[in-house]
Amino acid sequence: MSSTVVDVTDSDFETQVVKAPGPVLAVFRAEWSGVCRALDPILAEVAQEYANRLTVARLDIDKSPQTPPKYNVTAIPTLYVFKNGKIVATRIGPSSKNDVVQLITPHL
Repeated sequence: MSSTVVDVTDSDFETQVVKAPGPVLAVFRAEWSGVCRALDPILAEVAQEYANRLTVARLDIDKSPQTPPKYNVTAIPTLYVFKNGKIVATRIGPSSKNDVVQLITPHL
């Protein structure tokens, strides 16, 4: 598990997120979105604070357009917690650090 946010793509999403050995916070985002960019420092903090218990991965929906429809992503940012290959928690839209921590904590 990484202490930094991992950028994933269509080609490695399955390996890095779905088949990951521990819980993964997967964030579907776009660089042009101010809300997504505002979330980036929060994701970096969470990745560092939960480094040994959680992987934080982000996918740019413009650079990797095949993966979002597979997971019914219709708005950004969409945050999914994956555990054992399944989505176990979801949050859509702007999020504070507290929101993110509340989302991931039950699955650590």
